[in-house]
Order: sequence, then C-alpha cells, then structure tokens
Amino acid sequence: MCGRYSVLTEDEIIEVRRIIRSVALGMMTDELEDAVIKAQSEQSGQSEASHTEVFPTDISPIITGDESELSFQYAKFGFEKWDGKGAIINARAETVMNKQTFREHIKNGRCVIPTSGYFEWKAPEEGQKKKTKHLIKDEQGNLLFMAGLWREGVDGNEFVVITKAPYGEITHIHDRMPVILRTDQLEAWLSGVMPIEELALLNYECVGSLCEEQEKCDSGNKQISLFD
Repeated sequence: MCGRYSVLTEDEIIEVRRIIRSVALGMMTDELEDAVIKAQSEQSGQSEASHTEVFPTDISPIITGDESELSFQYAKFGFEKWDGKGAIINARAETVMNKQTFREHIKNGRCVIPTSGYFEWKAPEEGQKKKTKHLIKDEQGNLLFMAGLWREGVDGNEFVVITKAPYGEITHIHDRMPVILRTDQLEAWLSGVMPIEELALLNYECVGSLCEEQEKCDSGNKQISLFD
C-alpha cells in the first residue's frame, strides 16, 4: 500500500494534465474514423455530397464528457423545434444563458464537435450576384473542436453548435463563427469548469479559402448561414 506521497507542484500538475490530454486525444483520433463511418452508414436517403459535408439534421459524432472520462455519442445536428417543424442548429454564446431551450443543458449537456473545417457563404460584393462558398480551417491545418450543447431528443440525441462574433482573418467572410476550443480547453469545457460567459471571449485564428465548386445561392435556392 502507499500511505504517503508528495503534493504535486504546479509544474507537475501541468505535466500530468498534458499527459492526460494527450491520451484522451489519442483515443479520440483512434475512434473518430470509426465513429464517422458508423454515423454515415446510419444516414439514409442522403446525397453523395452529404458524405463529405455534415448538413443540419445529419447524424454526426460528438464528444461528451465530465471530469472523469470522455465518450462518443451519435447525434443529430440540430435541436428539433417544439412544433416539430425544422431544427435549431446554433446557440449564440452571448445569449445562450437567456434561452430556456439551451440553459437547462449548460450544466450537463456540454459537448465538442470535431471537424477538419467548416463552410461559410460570403455575401456578394459589388458586381457579384451570388454568395461565394468558403472553407474555413485552422491556420496550421489542425482539427477544429467546436463547442456545443446536446440533449436527448424524441428520436435520439441531438446537438447545436455555439457561435460567437468572428475573429481575425475570417471577419470579412461572415459576422459569426463557431466557438472553437483549443485542445487545452477541452477538459475545462466538458467538465463544466469553464464559465459559459467565457465562450464569447474565446478567440481562435482560422483561415478561409474560396471553394472551387460553388453551390447555387440564388433566390430560388436560398443558402442560409450555417453559423448565424
């Protein structure tokens, strides 16, 4: 038995947390591909494009957790509206505490949505008629971890992405962006340690590039913003 041991110094605590995070992220990397494949196989009636892009109401893997462990869930992108007509896909960081739909999930419904990038449509500039599609990614090519909320819905788990004002290079593309967590913030967010008020203040540098294949964004096929 071990009856005595030393109190960890601050540097040792930081090192322990680094190791724990690296193990957790290693598990995440190993399981993410299987999670995506399973989620895609559960989608029915989806087009070829939906296998490379997650659309509202698609099933996608999310990461949930608490102070002791991480786990994967399969959830539908969007909270079903109370009347069953449509889905709510985003929650604004600035007002999430004021909305009953989200407030009850802030304590026990935090999640992270991993992705290699997200899409946004830039409003037409002078002389242009259509919005232009951009792919937004981490400037170093790392995975993005978007903060979200999840709940148990009528037909299974469902989640929303939390958004904030844009930061850095992508401010010219759109006036909103997802709240993106650094890897060293995942534990604090999922465990509930991070105050919800901090989300709107979290800045993460991303870069946007014009997509070669543009989707139609005219009045007959209106493209709404994914992160409004």
